[in-house]
Amino acid sequence: TMSGQSEMVVFDCVVYAQAIINPNGPAGACLELARNGAVSLCISDYVLEEIRQLPAKIAPRFRITPAKVEECINDLIQFSRHMSQVPQVYVLDRDPDDSHYINLALAAGAKLITSRDRDLLDLMNAALPSGKAFQAQFPDLRVLTPEELLRHVRQP
Repeated sequence: TMSGQSEMVVFDCVVYAQAIINPNGPAGACLELARNGAVSLCISDYVLEEIRQLPAKIAPRFRITPAKVEECINDLIQFSRHMSQVPQVYVLDRDPDDSHYINLALAAGAKLITSRDRDLLDLMNAALPSGKAFQAQFPDLRVLTPEELLRHVRQP
């Protein structure tokens, strides 16, 4: 049972890719949480554009077709919050492309980012200088794997 509003989350592109490849896997289950309103998912034009580029980036054997991607996006738009303005507050030096997911979370007031990207997950490692600095700057923001998000949401 959720008390009041469900937590805001941002998923990175890999989560969407894995959810499309295997709807029954952990990433698919994360998307299901958002569809059911257990979490409140934030998207942006940048995120949608990244999803649209998946067919060109992912091995054909995974059968991520443009049609499948558009189906996913049309579905997403039904239950997500679209942020039109995402100011660049933070730059992730190790992978500037990933900065958008952090900036989207900040713009949306989301405290959770779900990712399998090492560059993002390492921000949770206070033993690393970048992680320590990130946590000092954004103490409320957490980066979780899909499995960690599922545990986080389902915990009593």
